[in-house]
Amino acid sequence: MRTTLRRLLIAAALMSAAATSVVAQTNDPSSTPTPAAEPAPASPAAEAPAAPEAPDAIVVPTSTADHSQFKELAGPFKNAQEVNQACQSCHNTGPDQLHGTIHFTWTWPTGAAGDTAGGDTELLGMRHVANGFLLSTPSNIDACTSCHIAGTRFDDTAMFDASSEPVAPVDCLTCHEPSGQWAKANFHEGGAACSMCHDERPNGRTPEVKDLAAAAQSVGPTTRAACGACHFNADGGPGVKHGDLNADLINPAATLDVHMAAAPDGAGFTCSTCHTTKDHVIAGSRYEGGPSITPDNPALSGPAASCQSCHSSTPHKDLAEGSRLDGHIDRVACETCHIPSVARGEMATRTSWDWSTMGRIGRNRKPMVEKDKDGHATYATEKGDLGWSKDLQPTLIWSNGKLAFRHPGDPLPDDTELIEAANNNARGGAARRSAPSNDDGEAEAEDPAKAFDDAPWMASYEGEPVAEDSRIAPVKVMNSVVPVDAESRRLAAVQFSGRGGDALWNRFNWKSAVEAGMEAAGVPFSGEVAFARVRQMIPINHMVAPADQALDCGACHSSDGLLAGLPGGFLPGRDGFVLLDWAGLAILAATLAAVLLHGLLRFGFGIFYKGPRHG
Repeated sequence: MRTTLRRLLIAAALMSAAATSVVAQTNDPSSTPTPAAEPAPASPAAEAPAAPEAPDAIVVPTSTADHSQFKELAGPFKNAQEVNQACQSCHNTGPDQLHGTIHFTWTWPTGAAGDTAGGDTELLGMRHVANGFLLSTPSNIDACTSCHIAGTRFDDTAMFDASSEPVAPVDCLTCHEPSGQWAKANFHEGGAACSMCHDERPNGRTPEVKDLAAAAQSVGPTTRAACGACHFNADGGPGVKHGDLNADLINPAATLDVHMAAAPDGAGFTCSTCHTTKDHVIAGSRYEGGPSITPDNPALSGPAASCQSCHSSTPHKDLAEGSRLDGHIDRVACETCHIPSVARGEMATRTSWDWSTMGRIGRNRKPMVEKDKDGHATYATEKGDLGWSKDLQPTLIWSNGKLAFRHPGDPLPDDTELIEAANNNARGGAARRSAPSNDDGEAEAEDPAKAFDDAPWMASYEGEPVAEDSRIAPVKVMNSVVPVDAESRRLAAVQFSGRGGDALWNRFNWKSAVEAGMEAAGVPFSGEVAFARVRQMIPINHMVAPADQALDCGACHSSDGLLAGLPGGFLPGRDGFVLLDWAGLAILAATLAAVLLHGLLRFGFGIFYKGPRHG
């Protein structure tokens, strides 16, 4: 009854808006950024297994220099170091600029270094924060740095510091070879364990680049393929970490990303269209900025360019319901309505990772992999149980753009539920937990994510409901079961790979792997391992859908809509006041009763009174 009344009361307001998408983009050409250049053919720099897209499908921005004409790049070159030396004969300030960036130091704030324990600065960045994917970098520094833009593999953290001697070099081709194959080949030569990036051990040759001169002569501005060589495969493989970043964006359809799709259907953006660069400092970071901080800021001011910096604060002004839609902007981030789902291309994204079940081996006494019908690994000996989703609907939260992180060794709350420790015997692993069964012995359908409803956050956005600096924004929520110190509940750092017996993937022994990892991270360890459920938020900013695919009004303005569980404010269609509802219902009932009584009286008088009605 209450729901019916609410719908009656707001019907007039919603009917006119329902025909129009909540946040349809304006058709005003002046509010649309200038498209990037048309794709240009890329030089075949690599001999490698087939890439997801052919080189001629890669958007290569135009450059003021044709590097194939430079005699310094004609070669022959013996190794990558000689190529970089040739690049730096002209670009001689490049290394100094890169040494101070987060891409080189893996530390935020940029310029910070060393241990700040007890100080005023909290170090963030990949070298310092914990996560629910590959858990921590400090305990696997020699493997992780295979993916470093220095192009060399090293295990001395001093090499991240530009003031140390010798300073690690920079590898120009990692970012500027347009096909992205150089980056993939270079990482494989770094020697990291296969499981760092693959759920199963790959068959066949790994990528390699034989013609160094051709690679050097192909360089130019960064491309989506070059950036994606790292960012599309972060934390364990293709699409694993980011639901809105994967290889589908190398050459997407407009329905997947209207900005990155090629003209005429899309705007033809490359990554650097929004993530602009000055002195090799690339704009855009999850460690600063946010949906409500100077929303019309240009990219070079620090954070990446916001939607409003191109589309203005009134992007819907040419629409019939434009003023009403524009009124949402001070409370709702543009991405909330214009990215209705992520991983809606060919590739899925990982949504759960249970490390506690790691270690089961196959009948041949070798590591095993189980897959679903789409070919995604649902269990891997080295990684445990894995969950995937396609066309994933984001979780909506209140965000002020500030992410709170935990570090390896940070304790979880005292009330955090601990899960039984894995079997610490060599190649033992943990038994897989089965779903509850009904009386007939059949597994009951259960939403696994519900077990994480009260789990602590590894990384989460700050932001208060309806606060001036907060907006409703979309995130991907990752659910993980991670190792912790059984006594102190400290998040465990784990040594995954290496030559010694302490490495997890050598003997599958949690106790020795955590002990070695905690020592590398400088964190005390009690000697006993348990597991805990944790969650983390991952921002969503890519895979912007066309205007006609944006959310409609009813997606949020309903009692069971996307904002049903989000606290804060009065939302028409979702919220109501009980007394007001009953008062309105009473008035409506009285009105209907009066109309019916009046009609009956007129009908009765018409039948029983035959005389003239007036005079």
